[in-house]
Amino acid sequence: MGEKPLVSIVLPTYNEAENITKIIGELERVLGGAGFSYEIIVVDDSSPDHTWVKALRQASPRVRVVVRKIARNSNVNLGGGLASAIRIGLMQARGDLVVVMDADFQHPPEVVPKLIEKAMETGADVVVASRYAKGGGVEGWSKLRLLMSRGASLIAWIALPQTRATSDPMSGFFLVKKASVRSTLRNMRPKGFKFLMELLVRSRTLKVAEVPYVFKKRAAGESKLGYKTIVDFLLHTALLSPMTRFAVVGMSGTIVNLSVMKLVLDATGIPDIASLAGIESSILSNFALNEAWTFRKCRQGSPLGRLARYHLSSAGGSITTYLTMKILHVLAGVNPLLGQFIGIILGFLVNYLASSTIVWRCGVEKDES
Repeated sequence: MGEKPLVSIVLPTYNEAENITKIIGELERVLGGAGFSYEIIVVDDSSPDHTWVKALRQASPRVRVVVRKIARNSNVNLGGGLASAIRIGLMQARGDLVVVMDADFQHPPEVVPKLIEKAMETGADVVVASRYAKGGGVEGWSKLRLLMSRGASLIAWIALPQTRATSDPMSGFFLVKKASVRSTLRNMRPKGFKFLMELLVRSRTLKVAEVPYVFKKRAAGESKLGYKTIVDFLLHTALLSPMTRFAVVGMSGTIVNLSVMKLVLDATGIPDIASLAGIESSILSNFALNEAWTFRKCRQGSPLGRLARYHLSSAGGSITTYLTMKILHVLAGVNPLLGQFIGIILGFLVNYLASSTIVWRCGVEKDES
């Protein structure tokens, strides 16, 4: 197979016959000019336009083509989809560094050497080509699409603490150090489009760096973005996120709170004492469940220290709930019950953010250079 390359370029493709020859040629020009040893791996999902055939016609021995046979007329799912194609490419890559990018020129080939250089300079496990880092941007997007992209990033940052290591967790253009993610790759069964997001969540301790770039207009062909992609992203995020478990724990805490309050109220007849007993009981039960289930992989420091910080985070959520209700009712004339409901949602987010960053500290090391 020849000498082991420094870098492998993984190009997952579907109906990119108009672009594949040009992108391979441009990558060869850029990487050859930069002096990096490389290979290019095209992972094609049996494209009807025969993208893989055009890729196979490339004369360069540095180009490998993997054709995934997708069962289109049967009930058998043989693993189609962008994220699983990326995983296959990463598993087959021979390079120490692996760059994942699209084949439609929206990810400029000239950025690839910058990703490699950044990884070599910083020792980062992941280098993200970011549209939202200083110096980055997008071309030709409507305000709606830009809003959707930034909104998806915000959802990821809130729901998945590990994604806060990058300004662009939705990026499909990134470099990984294969040795750092090998064990994670073996256990991943990715779905949907957002491979980087799942990789960051499942690996947890990756050192992350960024390189800004401008996301270009598609050179040819049609975009794969659609409403199904958006729904898949939301479902994927919910399945990955400890916020889902945090919410379940919160609901169980409500039952504990009210049950203890009733017992104490029946025993003492003093509402204030009963209320405080219910609140403290729910805080303790929520802490125990979050400690054992929601954030079990994020525990740092002593349990007593985490318990003390959890009391503070719970107080922050309660204060947020009350102030939201009060402000909406007094300043906007909103019904107090509606204001309280909105406050509960905001209080939940405050409590979750405080719990995931201050109490259990589920974070990722980010390179600041």
